[in-house]
Amino acid sequence: MEGISISVTQLPHSGRHTHPLSSLSYTHIHSPTNTHPLHQPPFHRIRGSEAGPDQKTTMTAVANILQEVAGNHAVAMWGRSDEGFATDPALADRGLIFVMTRMQIQVTKYPHWGDVVEIETWFQESGKIGAQRDWVLRDAATGDILGRATSTWVMINMNTRRLSKLPDEIRRRCYYYQMDPPKDALPTEVTRRKIPDMKTGDTSGSESSSDSDSNDVAGSSIASGIAVTPGPNQVARRSDIDMNGHINNVVYMSWAIETVPDDIYTDAHLYQIEVDFKAECYAGDEVESLVCQAETPDVLLSNGAGVGALTYNHWLRRREGEKCTELVRARTTWRVGDA
Repeated sequence: MEGISISVTQLPHSGRHTHPLSSLSYTHIHSPTNTHPLHQPPFHRIRGSEAGPDQKTTMTAVANILQEVAGNHAVAMWGRSDEGFATDPALADRGLIFVMTRMQIQVTKYPHWGDVVEIETWFQESGKIGAQRDWVLRDAATGDILGRATSTWVMINMNTRRLSKLPDEIRRRCYYYQMDPPKDALPTEVTRRKIPDMKTGDTSGSESSSDSDSNDVAGSSIASGIAVTPGPNQVARRSDIDMNGHINNVVYMSWAIETVPDDIYTDAHLYQIEVDFKAECYAGDEVESLVCQAETPDVLLSNGAGVGALTYNHWLRRREGEKCTELVRARTTWRVGDA
């Protein structure tokens, strides 16, 4: 099996960067002892702007790093396009683009300011209309795994705004570049959990009504009977818009995280975030955030989150007068006493 080798290097002592696109190598590697593509993971030195008051990176900083590495990897696979992130130029000409519908990140240990991390990523098809991108984040000095992440992508026809099957040439290209055999960064038992609808508690994955009474917030509850609490409202800024022309996915994560209680945010370790993306948001939109505490599943209690871990469900909705549109459902899991 042939593969692609990508080098995105930051020189550790000089501080100089080798631009990812200038160092892309399309050398195809074939070895009788290797049956999957070989990728040279890029390195990244944690910057001061990516660290919090404790000099550790934040979850949103990790998400931004993963997003950047994924974008460079996609350019290596598809080529560069004027249609935003991760878009094959030939498909963009036909009105077809990949859209991320879900992302899940687990961080066992956050790197500190100045640490160098290594990020491995790969892309593979998943079903008839979907694809999957995974990441593994490592300490470059020790090789220890610091975090893992996975994301789900679907192909959309921009002209009809409908789902589209993956064209045969994309399937062939995914097969050419994907791991052989395919592998998952996170076990399926922790990635298949649905985030409930705020009003009904439904976890079937069906869409909730796009129009609902935006004033019916405080005191409302989901099926578990736990009260939903309003979080801080947000106004989407022009600086939040990314190359795709709408609010960047990582911004939604930051809005959701803002809804947790202060003591949890300060004194607990954000172990995992799961996000389902439902609709787009644009500069000037007013977004309300909602949160409620939820039960932490046993599979997480015994798989890194630890006994006593706390879980919160989050919802973000765009307010439009008396109506609102669901933008995001999210869930965060916090390791208590381990900030």
